[in-house]
This record gives sequence, C-alpha cells and structure tokens, in this order.
Amino acid sequence: MLGELGNWFAGLDFTAACLYVAAAVLFIAGFAGAVLPYPGCFVALGGSVCYAVAAGAPYPAWWFWVLMLALAVFGTLVDNITTALGARKFGGSKQAFWGSMIGLFVGAFFVFPFGIIIGPFLGAFVAELHFQKKNAKDSAKSGLGATLGLLAGVLAKMLIVGVMLILTLL
Repeated sequence: MLGELGNWFAGLDFTAACLYVAAAVLFIAGFAGAVLPYPGCFVALGGSVCYAVAAGAPYPAWWFWVLMLALAVFGTLVDNITTALGARKFGGSKQAFWGSMIGLFVGAFFVFPFGIIIGPFLGAFVAELHFQKKNAKDSAKSGLGATLGLLAGVLAKMLIVGVMLILTLL
C-alpha cells in the first residue's frame, strides 16, 4: 500500500504534491478546530481550495464554493448558537455564554481534552456567580447547560467538516 502511495506521489509534480499534503494537513487541522477554539470550518475550506488547485482548474463549479462557504459560516455560527442555547435552556444569562467562551479559550491551554470541557463550565459558573449574583446551584446549572451546548456545537462542527471533506473528495 505504501508503495502504491509512493508511486502516486512520484507521478505528481512537486507543486501538486505539496498542495495535496497541505489539503490533508488543513483538513486534519479543521477537525481539530471543531474541538479547539479556532475556526476549523474555515481551515477545512482552505483544505478544499488546496485540493481543488492540486486537482486542476476549473474544479469544481461556482455553486460548490458557495456551498462550502455557507457550510463554513454555518459551522462557525452553530458553535456559538448551541453554547448560548445550552446556557439559556438551563437558566444561564448572556454573561454565562461569554464566561463559557472565555473558559473554553483558557481551558484549551490546559490538560487536553479536559480543559475544553471543564473550562466552559467554570467560565459560565463564575460569570453567573459573580455578575448575576446567583447561588452556586443555579450557577452550576448554567455551567452545565453551557458545557452541553458547547459539546453539541463541537459535534455539529465535526459533522460539517466531515461533510466538507466528503464533498471535496467527490
């Protein structure tokens, strides 16, 4: 199998080979961006562009790029929307949403993957406790909602990046 892959790369020009490798790296980074706090859907869109250029123009049609851009925008929005809805469903405020976003960013720098799960919870909890003056039980409830919403957004973004990858390879 590795021999076949080597023969395939040997038949490519250097630029196309680099673009295929860049596309693969960008899609892997896109999946990572579904979990980490950076725009993974837009990174995956960059992978689609690299793949299209390596495969040769004019591939694919203009409607493909509109669809891919719409998926990237939707993937970015769905993450914020699900986190906010999760916090709201469990009684959280706007401060809980922003606290969970800050907690996600800070948590990404600590023990992966636990930091990105605990960070949003703690961020929403502290925001509700400090800014909304809620008791610990209600603050924890808001933190749980924000975390569940965030996890739903992560799953949605992973699905969207997966769809983008499949559409690119078709």
